[in-house]
Amino acid sequence: KTLRTTRRGGELLTRLAAADERDEAEWLAGEFLRRYRAGDWMYPDIAVLYRTNAQSRALEESFRRAGVPYRIIGSISFYDRKEVLDLLAYLRLLVNEADEQAFLRAVSTPRRGIGETSLNLLRDAATRRGQSLLATAGQADGIPDLRPNARRAFVRFTELITSVREGQGESSPAAILEEVIRRLDFEAHLMKSDPDGADRWDNVRELLAAAASWSEIVPPEMGTDGVNEGSPLQRFLTEAALLSGDDKRTGAEDGVTLMTLHTAKGLEWPVVVLAGMEDGLFPLARALETTEGVEEERRLFYVGVTRAKDKLYLTWARSRRRGGEFRPGTASRFLDSVPTHLLDDQRTSSTLSSTWSSRRGGARPSSTRRASWGAAAAAEVPMEELSQDTPRYVKGEHVRHRRFGSGVIQGLSGGGRNLMVTVSFDDDAVGTKNLLVAYAGLERDWESA
Repeated sequence: KTLRTTRRGGELLTRLAAADERDEAEWLAGEFLRRYRAGDWMYPDIAVLYRTNAQSRALEESFRRAGVPYRIIGSISFYDRKEVLDLLAYLRLLVNEADEQAFLRAVSTPRRGIGETSLNLLRDAATRRGQSLLATAGQADGIPDLRPNARRAFVRFTELITSVREGQGESSPAAILEEVIRRLDFEAHLMKSDPDGADRWDNVRELLAAAASWSEIVPPEMGTDGVNEGSPLQRFLTEAALLSGDDKRTGAEDGVTLMTLHTAKGLEWPVVVLAGMEDGLFPLARALETTEGVEEERRLFYVGVTRAKDKLYLTWARSRRRGGEFRPGTASRFLDSVPTHLLDDQRTSSTLSSTWSSRRGGARPSSTRRASWGAAAAAEVPMEELSQDTPRYVKGEHVRHRRFGSGVIQGLSGGGRNLMVTVSFDDDAVGTKNLLVAYAGLERDWESA
């Protein structure tokens, strides 16, 4: 059938190119705030649709910072998801061994054969001795009536926490989280214990991406006013706590709707955003293996496009964190299906650079320099071999950051995963920033050299 609308034309479709997932989310938050204040739309008129649940993390964080209310349909807030809470419990316990809630959650995940009876015996012993549960668990051999396998499990758990704490010291939150995930073999645990293990593992990788994003910029040391007190891990956990749980903006009926494309079938909104429009994300990488898979994803794209009554945004990012590393992004092939005369192309200020050339309405790094997306992926020297004696960069070298633009390295410090560079950026509004090389995704800027 040939279908024709009876409505007159409205706004053009907006196609947005962003630097990364945070840049994408911040632009959307600012756009919604601007149009709301202008009286164009109310927040409930807007829906942001994405291919995977893990994508909600960057959107939630940016919306909260901007004061844009939202509600998640078909899932729960990112920082309230079980696997995220489980790993945060380990990090909380590393920071504070007296955190009993963190201990009880961590010691039970993955399962160690420790039941409620064993935990009650441990609590009683801790109370009698005036110790934390973690300290008492390390002395479980001296607790009467505790089964031998429970004693071994408690002792091994304590050894794990102690080993990670001593081995990581003042490392970045991302490096510590990576170590916890590795020591727990957490991916295998999720895949074995949960039919939704793949989706839950995506959330774990997104938590690692959040930690990497947080770890990228190292704040300057503050004085004794308490503004910057505590270890990096403590400060990360404080921010994560602010982004989780009770908040009147989360679940607000008068807020922007966040949901996956599958959940959106049959629904409509005046304003719709299809976020994360990159090959490998939408369409999903596994769908690209077969023609049938790509076409099924194309039908889902059609579903998303037709959810919009008045306005449609199609957004994609030129790089996106996968776990702790940046991966380059290419505009989704589905964007080719949209006639160019219907598109209003927008770019965030972070992407305004002559070093990007167009491709399918998207972009890729210029061939005049080799991009180093992700610390481990393209470094001349393996990250584990980096030290202060063999820096990846040198003072005075020109570099480019995906969001901050070009700058000059003013100094280096640390080594390995903690190698830090101080960069003075050309943009006065950005100024000078301390960046961890492992998570900054810097490029050598040959054109400025």
